[in-house]
Amino acid sequence: MAFAITIKADSSPIEAILTRLNQFDADKSEMFNDIGNDMLNATIMRFKYQRDVDGNPWKVSWRARLQGGETGRNDGHLLNGMSYNVLNNGVEWGANQTYAHVFHYGAHITPKNGQYITFAVAGQYRKVKEVNIPSRTFLGINAEDEATVLDIVGSFIDDYILRGA
Repeated sequence: MAFAITIKADSSPIEAILTRLNQFDADKSEMFNDIGNDMLNATIMRFKYQRDVDGNPWKVSWRARLQGGETGRNDGHLLNGMSYNVLNNGVEWGANQTYAHVFHYGAHITPKNGQYITFAVAGQYRKVKEVNIPSRTFLGINAEDEATVLDIVGSFIDDYILRGA
C-alpha cells in the first residue's frame, strides 16, 4: 500500500477512568465511612434537640419531667453507645444498648405476675397497671439526611473517578 492514513484516538483519559473504576470496590470504604460519620452525627443531633427523624419533638419522659433533664440522656449510655460499622457494600449505625429498640419503637408493658408493675423513677416508687412508652425515633434517614448521603456519593464519584484523586 503506497498511501495510508492512520487515525489513532487518544483513549488514555478513558482508560484512566476505567482503571479507577476497577479500584472503586477496594476504595469505597472511605465513602461509607463518611456516610456513617454524618448519619451518626445526625442521630446525635436528634438527642441534642429532642426530636425524631422527621423533626417532631419527642414526648418528655417522666424522669426528665421530674428531674428537669432531657429525655434519653439521664446517664448517657444510650447516646454514648451509638456507633457505625462500615460494611463491604454499605454502612450501618445504631445503638448497642438492649433497650434502644424500646426507646425507638416504644412499648406497652403489663405485669407478668400480679396486678401492678412497681418501679422507681427519680427516687420515687410508682405502682401502675401498665406502662406505655411512646416511640421516640432516633434512627433513620429523612430528606436532609438523604441529601447529605447523595452529596457524599456525588463528591466521591467526582473526586475519585472523574478527577482521579
